[in-house]
Amino acid sequence: MGIRRYLRLSLILLCSLLLSLLWPWVVMPRVGWVAVATQGENARGTTPPAMVGMIARFTPLDPALSKAEDRENSLRPFAEMTQGFTVQGGLFRIYQQPRTHRTWLGLRPDQLNQNLLLISTLASGIGEAGVFRGWPINDGLVLQFRRAPNHRLQVVVPNLFLRDAQGEILDRQRSADSFSDSVLFALPILSIDPDSGEMLIDLTEFLLTQDPADVTHGLFALADRYTINPDLSYLGTLQAFPTNLEVETVLGISGGSPSNWMEGELSSLPDQRGFVLRVRHSLSALPNHTAYQPRPADQRVGYFITAYRTADHRRNADSMVRYIHRWHLEKQNPSAALSPPKEPIVFWLENTIPPEYRSAIREGVEWWNTAFERAGFLQAIRVEQMPDNAPWDPADLRYNVIRWSDSINSGILGYGPSRVNPLTGEILDADVILDANAVRYANQEYQTLGTSNGALSLGQRCASTLVRAALGQGGAQAMPPGLRPW
Repeated sequence: MGIRRYLRLSLILLCSLLLSLLWPWVVMPRVGWVAVATQGENARGTTPPAMVGMIARFTPLDPALSKAEDRENSLRPFAEMTQGFTVQGGLFRIYQQPRTHRTWLGLRPDQLNQNLLLISTLASGIGEAGVFRGWPINDGLVLQFRRAPNHRLQVVVPNLFLRDAQGEILDRQRSADSFSDSVLFALPILSIDPDSGEMLIDLTEFLLTQDPADVTHGLFALADRYTINPDLSYLGTLQAFPTNLEVETVLGISGGSPSNWMEGELSSLPDQRGFVLRVRHSLSALPNHTAYQPRPADQRVGYFITAYRTADHRRNADSMVRYIHRWHLEKQNPSAALSPPKEPIVFWLENTIPPEYRSAIREGVEWWNTAFERAGFLQAIRVEQMPDNAPWDPADLRYNVIRWSDSINSGILGYGPSRVNPLTGEILDADVILDANAVRYANQEYQTLGTSNGALSLGQRCASTLVRAALGQGGAQAMPPGLRPW
């Protein structure tokens, strides 16, 4: 018995020694270990030298560091990521896989930390509940792509409200402790071109999954009942241009009950449980028109304005600077009292406008030239007809379009949204949405007050007057004595 007991104890001791030797080799490749005792600590005697190895064996790595190493090694070869993809060049490079419909957005290193303008517009609607064709989702969101550790790109909204005495955005390093930008989310970099440094991100994840335009909350009237269904949503048409990228997203909206009058049934839908919306996204670089001079607002005149707070502490009374929204117009002959502009403001009549109203709407737009003559410009506004086979979309940032929309009951007969450069107040794009109910209401009023004869002409006059009002935020306005709008 003594011998057997001795052998058993010897085997246990031998196994323990083997386990102590094999333990780091078995566990380290799977979990990872790190020494926490530093040379300074050893010098102070807080960690005995003999314990350093022990701590190294039994202190696990931070899981976040392990994930970071995984991301570090997750980049795939650029040639492999783009093989079989079609390429569109422009402000950004777009890579599309025809078979799988996967789409990459290529960003050059010089496009990081640069202000980009994202404008999102409803390309389709449902005719009620504030969801109308042509209506803006936002007035223009300034974004930046910023490189982050572990091969990620942060999507950031820079803080434009705080600027220096010259109107420039405050240096981030100088203002970081006092004010913050808004970091919306981060996107993984899929691959990097070893020659150019171009970075690929997933365009579907950027526009659909992360939703930088905040489409869900933009549909505020339906936000508590409906959500975007990712299984029914996808990227639509894409067009890459030298100054902008145009992307259409097709959104499947789900969530409503089949019929619940207590929730306020949408009468335009055949089934309350869902519908489809198309949203047009324009991503462009902010223009740098060196000749454009921002015009400070005057409290005696009602303007649409862009405002910011200046860090110039010499301004004792008011720290706010306010710029009016106005077009960038330059005279062909600067010395002439009345001169045509170098580039007129062009409004396109959308091809969906009924032909019988087009001449009246054109007349309503051209009436604004009289106001611009007071500012010294001859024929500042020109009107063009959008062809039926136009290769461009009315929501394209490069075109000012008078659009036609029909609804069950919008409550608004005309709407004139414009998008401006938030740094200067320069109008970059303006659209006018005319609701077909305007003509219907005019005819009803005419029939109530008189006879039906001449109802069409009254509708035409209504259209002219309506478009004049809707264009008001982009046109010249009456000025107090001694003031000029340009």
